[in-house]
Amino acid sequence: MSAAAGTVGFRIPADHPACDGHFPGFPVVPGAVLLDEILSRLEPVLAIDLYGCRLSAAKFPAPLPPGSEVSLDYRLDERGAVQFCLASNGRTVASGTLVPR
Repeated sequence: MSAAAGTVGFRIPADHPACDGHFPGFPVVPGAVLLDEILSRLEPVLAIDLYGCRLSAAKFPAPLPPGSEVSLDYRLDERGAVQFCLASNGRTVASGTLVPR
């Protein structure tokens, strides 16, 4: 497998149903939604089944409000591991590593 890297930009919809009530008065995008978005954005770009991977590390250092524009940086190494970093407004909101099973 050859190495690859890049950036994908997208927006989390302001009316995403998972954000409703999470948290009242200060809505944030749940970590599970962020991970699902990361997987669904990277699978077609990398042309590999990331849902068959194991999440070996994940951090969520800052909350992400619904409706936010995000930038997803990724790097696929020769072993098939994918390192990712999701940022918005210059802040990292999620990072981690996916490894093949």
